[in-house]
Amino acid sequence: MNETQNNEFHVCGVLVQSRPDDISAVAAGLLKIPGVEIHDRAEDGRLIVTIEDTEDAPASASLADVYKVEGVLGASLVYHQWDVEDDQPSEGITS
Repeated sequence: MNETQNNEFHVCGVLVQSRPDDISAVAAGLLKIPGVEIHDRAEDGRLIVTIEDTEDAPASASLADVYKVEGVLGASLVYHQWDVEDDQPSEGITS
């Protein structure tokens, strides 16, 4: 992860809107963005997407890149989870 995140981890749920005829091209463009995964798409041009932090880009930067994909009419952040990754080993159960 990049240094500015200090072990923070972000997951965003995003609803992306495109024209129905552009949905395949928009989906292909979205998948080029680090951390983007498409979970569903509707015939009316809506795509359900998650964006996670990656080593290459924080989720916030990838979310901003969604708007740059040709054919995207809009994107709405509908969910955001933030947590801190714990690099310390768990205590208690040992094998």
